[in-house]
Order: sequence, then C-alpha cells, then structure tokens
Amino acid sequence: MTKTFKKIVVLAFFMTCFTLILGNLYRIISTSAPDFGVLWISAKDMLVGKNPYTNPTIYTPNAYPPISEIFYLPLGFLSYQKALAVFTFISFASILGSVFLSLKLTAKKAAWHYFLLFLGLTLMSFPTKFSLGMGQINPIVLFLLLLGVYLDRKNNFLWAGVSLSIAIALKPIFVFFLLFFVLKKSWKTVLASVLLVTLLAVSTLIFWPLDIWISWFETGIVPLSNFAGREAYVNQGVVSFISRFISNINARIYLNLVTTIALIVLPVIMAIKKKGQDLVLSLFIITLLLFDTTSWQHHFVWLIFPSIVLFFRVIKSKRIILLGLLTIAYFLVSWNFKKPDLYPTILLSNQFYGTLIMWGMNIYFLVSTHKNTAKTDIGSARYKIFELFNFE
Repeated sequence: MTKTFKKIVVLAFFMTCFTLILGNLYRIISTSAPDFGVLWISAKDMLVGKNPYTNPTIYTPNAYPPISEIFYLPLGFLSYQKALAVFTFISFASILGSVFLSLKLTAKKAAWHYFLLFLGLTLMSFPTKFSLGMGQINPIVLFLLLLGVYLDRKNNFLWAGVSLSIAIALKPIFVFFLLFFVLKKSWKTVLASVLLVTLLAVSTLIFWPLDIWISWFETGIVPLSNFAGREAYVNQGVVSFISRFISNINARIYLNLVTTIALIVLPVIMAIKKKGQDLVLSLFIITLLLFDTTSWQHHFVWLIFPSIVLFFRVIKSKRIILLGLLTIAYFLVSWNFKKPDLYPTILLSNQFYGTLIMWGMNIYFLVSTHKNTAKTDIGSARYKIFELFNFE
C-alpha cells in the first residue's frame, strides 16, 4: 500500500466522520442540550441575584459550584439557542485543540494525517457525541488541562497556571491534576493556579451571598456520599462496576475506598520516579476516570490524550498484541448500549473495561525496562500492519 493511497484513505475517513458530526452539531444547536440548560439557567439566576441552586425549573440539580458559573455568565446575556450555539462551537473547537495538543505533547513532529486519523476516531466515539449532545464542559476542560501542560513545558508558568485554574474552576475534580504538577515540581504553575482559583472563589463572595455556596454544598456535595444507584449504566467507573454486582452500600463504600487509594498511589510513584511525563499524565487521566464515583460516559472523552500516547508507544514497540488490545479498548470505550436493560450485567461496564485495558497498558509501558530488540524490518509479515501507520 503506497503512502499516497494511505493518505487518501485517512482523508476520506476523516471527511466521512466530519460530515456525520456536522449533522449532529446542527441537531444539537437547533434543539436543546439538557446539561448546558441547567448551567445557562443558573447563570441567568446569578445575573439577577437569585440563588441558582434553588430553582425548581431545572431538570436536575446543578452540581457545579458558583465559581464554575462565572464562565457561563456572558452566555446568560444571550438567548438559549444562541448561547448553546456558542458553547457547542467552543466545545467542538476544544476537541480539535485537544487532539492537536495531544500530538504536540506526544509525537511533536507527527504527520498531519495522524491529526485527521485521531480526530476522526474521536468524533465517532460515543463519549464525544454524548458530551456534545448533553452540552457538557468535558472537551473544554481537557483542552485547558493539555494547554496548561504544554505551556508549563515551554516554561510559561503564569499562563500554564491560568489555564489549569480555569479548568479546575469549571470542573473542580480537576484539582486532582495539581498533584501531577506538584510531583513534577512545577511550583510556579501550581502557585499561579491556586492563587487564581482562590481569587475566583473570593469574587463570588463579593458579588453573591454565602448562601449560594451553602446551597451548592447541599445539592452538589452531600449527594456524593450516597452510594445507592451508582450501578446506573451511564456511570462507568470502578464504583459503578462494583455496584452492579454488590448491593450492600457499606461494602461498596469500603471497596471503593481501597481501590481509590491503590489507584492514586500508582501514578504518584511513577511521577516520583519520572518514568516519562506523557505516560504519567496519561495515567493520571485514566486514574481519575476510574476512581471518580460519578464517572459518566461523557467524561471518557478525556481519553483522547491517553489513546494517542499509548498509540505511539504501541507503534514504537511493534507488538501486535498491544495494538490489538488498544483497538479493543477503543471499541469498548466508544460503544454505547441504547437499551442496557436488555443485556447481561457483565456487559454493561464496557467503558470501564476499555479504560482498564488502557490502564494496564499504561502501567506496562511505565514499568517495562524491555528494550525493543525485535527486527526493524517492517516489510516482514509480522510488521506489515505497522506500516499502515507510516505516513512519512
């Protein structure tokens, strides 16, 4: 297969995926994205001094803190459809930016065909379509995280901290990634991020009463202590897997605590040993998805970066079994059962299974000291499949 033909195939694949997603984007902005609606209504409430966490008209409680709503305030001045169109465009642009930054952080000089290939695969993945369709912030915070990492590597610590702080403000659980920067001793980035998040939090107390923080705690934090209902198909983390087979609430809590501690310890050890920053960041992202007790399917769009990191590691290793495992992981993560009640319980953790495979591969590449001594004749039968990905 010639390189020109491969490039044409990749371009055709991307154009097909792009055309399909454009249709989805039109349907999104011309209808409604439920989760975005909650945040838009809350922003409008804050603009007129109302408590956004006591509004009975929203379809589900707003779990985001007041600091997150600051970034939605400008959209509150627009009509719902215009605000949704702007937000959807930013989210879509963030997906493109996340793929681009993932390649910059991982491969640096990768051919542009890789960008089209990974973008096409990303657009066809259910977590991406679900995140866009629900009006979720996930693509945006992933882009901000990767931008922060990229700027930090360029020694632009102030703007790295700004980017990371906005990601944390929009998605508070991203405070977990402060640990990544602490372990790599990026103190200036950490300091800038903490100071800005603190400043944003204080600003909410200046312009709005403390009551909104209390209301948020009651609607957004207190429910997290309830482990009932965690077996819902849309939840795909460790706790959801455990909950599908164990009904005892206390057992769920203890098992989740043990696995969470074990999961967090591993990336910390790897970061301390400095085994490779791209693999360590990849492991941090995967770990967050696994231990988060509300790891909804749309969160798995964050696997863009780990997928690209692992892909290039697999290509470098020229191990067919690893390529097979990564392919299986992609399909598991990208799949969605439209009617989960019709399928056996064991099948309903597909995103969890795919992420677990990627977690195992990530650990393998981090701890492996094996040097690739295999023949590099990629024209041989064993390596022909890897030649498919050579665009240079």
